[in-house]
Amino acid sequence: MNSPYSPPGASTQSGIALFTALIFLVILTMLGISVFSTTTSEEKMARNFRDKEIATQAAEAALNEAKSRINASYDSGITPPSPLPRVLTSSRCSAGVAGFTCEPTGITNYNTYDLFAPGSQGADVGTYSPVVVGLNTQPRYLIVLEQNASVCGPTSSSTPACFKIIAQARGRMSTTRVNVIQYFTN
Repeated sequence: MNSPYSPPGASTQSGIALFTALIFLVILTMLGISVFSTTTSEEKMARNFRDKEIATQAAEAALNEAKSRINASYDSGITPPSPLPRVLTSSRCSAGVAGFTCEPTGITNYNTYDLFAPGSQGADVGTYSPVVVGLNTQPRYLIVLEQNASVCGPTSSSTPACFKIIAQARGRMSTTRVNVIQYFTN
């Protein structure tokens, strides 16, 4: 209906401005959702990276405690363990020392061996050094006396002993696990 007050051609408008505004709103909504999704993904990646770094540092702490255990030392800042540690040698194989073995049983692949599994041969960190705070569980280690000392390389010791240390740690989340294997000569 043409009103005397309506501009000429008013009845021929089809609402293109409304349609254009709605298209822009849809585009801006999609852009906002994608930015939110990207931010969430980046936060997850940063959390996972941080958790892996924490687990790596905890595994290194387990390595250090295992080395201290091999050399019969302990952190002087804690209450001395009882009994006091003794140097690990082949003569201690049958002594039932937790976390130390000369002939590991049931281990076919050290890279995938789970020290957190029930019945595993590992020892928790915290006996000979301070516990690591902020983790799901304390890191664990297993010291294996290598029968062939040459795998550790040349040494100046007249009676070298070569040890393989397997250290595992979990981060703040139980799904993060880091395995570290190192050879050590005393």
